[in-house]
Amino acid sequence: MSGLEVAGVVLGAFPLLISGIEHWRGVAKVGGFYWRIRKEYTKCQRDIQFHEILFKNNLRELLLPLIPDADEVAQLIADPGGQRWGDMALQERLECRLHESYQSYQDTITEMNEIAEELKKELCFDKETVQDKLSPPATNRRSSSRSPNPQPYARFSKLSAAKGRIDYELFRTKFSIGERVRDELFGQLKECNERLEKLLSSSDRVSALQDVAPGYTKQTSELALAFKKISKKSRSLFQALQNAWQCSCQQYHFANLRLEHRTLAEVCFKIIVVFVAPLEHGNTPWRWKEIRCGHMLDCPFHQKGIKAAVSSSLHCQPANLPTSAPIPSSSISNQKIVGFIPLASAVPKIQVELSIDHNIQLCKQLGDEECGVCMGIIGHDDEVFHLHPIIQGRQVVGNDPITLDHILSYDFEGHLSRRQRYSIALLVASSVGQLQSTPWLRNGLCKEDIIFFPSNDDSPTIPYDEPFIRQDFPHSHSHPISTDFFVNDCNFYSLGIILLELCFGRRLEDHHVHKKHPSTIDAVTKHAFDVMAALKWSSSVSGEGGDDYATAVTWCFMGVTDREKNWRGGIVANVVRPLEKCIEHFQTAAMVG
Repeated sequence: MSGLEVAGVVLGAFPLLISGIEHWRGVAKVGGFYWRIRKEYTKCQRDIQFHEILFKNNLRELLLPLIPDADEVAQLIADPGGQRWGDMALQERLECRLHESYQSYQDTITEMNEIAEELKKELCFDKETVQDKLSPPATNRRSSSRSPNPQPYARFSKLSAAKGRIDYELFRTKFSIGERVRDELFGQLKECNERLEKLLSSSDRVSALQDVAPGYTKQTSELALAFKKISKKSRSLFQALQNAWQCSCQQYHFANLRLEHRTLAEVCFKIIVVFVAPLEHGNTPWRWKEIRCGHMLDCPFHQKGIKAAVSSSLHCQPANLPTSAPIPSSSISNQKIVGFIPLASAVPKIQVELSIDHNIQLCKQLGDEECGVCMGIIGHDDEVFHLHPIIQGRQVVGNDPITLDHILSYDFEGHLSRRQRYSIALLVASSVGQLQSTPWLRNGLCKEDIIFFPSNDDSPTIPYDEPFIRQDFPHSHSHPISTDFFVNDCNFYSLGIILLELCFGRRLEDHHVHKKHPSTIDAVTKHAFDVMAALKWSSSVSGEGGDDYATAVTWCFMGVTDREKNWRGGIVANVVRPLEKCIEHFQTAAMVG
């Protein structure tokens, strides 16, 4: 089997081990001695679950670089015996990802499979005599009473029955005295999991170090180009959403765009749209919806367009055809255009343009619980976006998200770790590079603009890796779009302040250098004082966050000086890349420590 298939086999072994330990409990309860092994049983069960979690985390780290869609990775892990584990293309990607480390990975995963098999044998849950003991005595009496001539030993000979009783007694005592063997196997499993984790981390570090080689500059320029394309897409998405509302309650609609470190131009935006209306407005048709917006080839609308194109091509003449021919649609505003380009071969080339509904009523669609996989396709300029609801997303989204300002304040009762702060810093810096000069990002981005949606449980948890920014869609307001970075350069100053605050885990307003400034001043003067205080504070960044983090903060305050300078390339090379290395160094140090 391939290395990926063996991983699937190991993953599928854990549910069997859980089933086995549950059989132990069943036998012990029937035998009346569960209280004797309850402590050992609980420990064994927790050990299996613990190692299963570790292995799944290693699999996610292994698969996410190979399968960009996290939902697809989750589906693969949830189906250990699925056909996808035998996908040769995925296996080739795995070998390319690990390079020289692949053989070590193969050996480790094979050893884990052997340990899992030993654990199965140790649990002995496939022994027939044990299974017989799982049936209560009453069941055996009823089955005997139904027989006209009961034969207690019809199935087994007296010798077999005696042997079964001996096996049962051995089984009963084995669980208690076999704890040392199980602990040894669990220790081996732990060692393999740790080896696998280090193997993946070292492989990723080598790949990261390769970025410093001659290809680093090329990759940086490619990321800057990707940011530029993403900026255009995000601007078109906002305008497409603005045009799609077509309702009188548009002023109460807000879109929360998730901030992500996107590295490819072909991206799928994740947004949470919410309906926030005053009480006098009455009941709203919907409260919130989490959706994906992008060009999705697996969308039913897209497949429908392709099938229509192929069907039409089967009835056309291969030569002297017009360059484009319309296909009738049920809606006048919906048109699917199929163009046939004559070729020398007998099979014509097919070009398909997706159906865009310019009259989509987005507010009505969001309130429709039966909207299905796709709510429709919207577009602006030459960009097209499928709107897909995220079915297995967060459970509840309240109308009062938590701001980064509150999380960094003294009033916040939770704790934001250094790793979480640095991760947020990278997401914010990358998003500024993507969304600068678009309607999504207002001038002077501040920590109040960055929000998080916690769960509404009694003890809410905050997904710190999923920050959002919010924008509204008023009828009479048009969001200014500027391409001059000098008009929006306060975003870089503000970004530097946010990076400072995330570095130290506290707000600028709470720092002693800021408290010296007057509080009753206008916004422009306050901004100037904030920058002055931040510059003084930034001298301590290197000692707290390291040279890479200090480089990122310094560029935000002093990097953009030339009007002709490529600011997007600058923010990638001097802010985003250093923050990536800073996080890598921190993770490496944490692993070694």
